[in-house]
Amino acid sequence: MNLLYELAKERKAEVVSKYGGRNLARLLNISHPAVSKWRVIPPLRAYQIADMGDFALDYIRPDLKHNDIAPLPQGVDHQS
Repeated sequence: MNLLYELAKERKAEVVSKYGGRNLARLLNISHPAVSKWRVIPPLRAYQIADMGDFALDYIRPDLKHNDIAPLPQGVDHQS
């Protein structure tokens, strides 16, 4: 798991490099200092970035399971 977390740190740098820190903050409607404080991309932000279409969710955060990040569609239960 630690290796996957280290990979997530590298992916954070890659994502920020692609979009630019200030632009990414603007796209996510958060402050630039918030983006600068990330060691890895937080789960909700990873989902939002993946939704932009340039990176897959499991690429951004390989250390997390998808159902830990993505919201469930309305009416779907977590226990399936």
